[in-house]
Amino acid sequence: MKITLRHGSSLDDIICQDLMRLALDDTAIADPANRSSTENLNRFQLAKLGGRRLIASVDTRDVAFVDYLIAKQHIKYLFVHPRYQRKGIGAELLNAAQEHIKDIISVNVLCINERAVLWYLGRGFKVSNCWLERFNGKKTAWLKLTRANVTLLS
Repeated sequence: MKITLRHGSSLDDIICQDLMRLALDDTAIADPANRSSTENLNRFQLAKLGGRRLIASVDTRDVAFVDYLIAKQHIKYLFVHPRYQRKGIGAELLNAAQEHIKDIISVNVLCINERAVLWYLGRGFKVSNCWLERFNGKKTAWLKLTRANVTLLS
């Protein structure tokens, strides 16, 4: 399996929204009775000003992306198509984004997305904040995770 990274742009928004939609369909993240595709698209809008994007492809198929903000040292989104998870693609995107940020990096994650929380913790992130915010019509707990610039293996 050959993973290729390329710089993305707003021209990739539809691909990235589809990847986000697949992740949001996970019932461990969102209760199907309380979500709609309109809410999801409104809740997850791609970074516009000052944002950078990397797209990961496997055999010419776009399967993952990361949107990040260098000035804010923050990952806005990192999504991997469910069929391509646990293959090192997310770690490769994370490390590539951190190479551009070069310092402490942060990401916000839904507490109920236990898989994502554990994935980031396993890559050296620490919990730096938590709060409640409305998500899909309910108050939902979020975590802010941060880590110093380190290069980790997949």
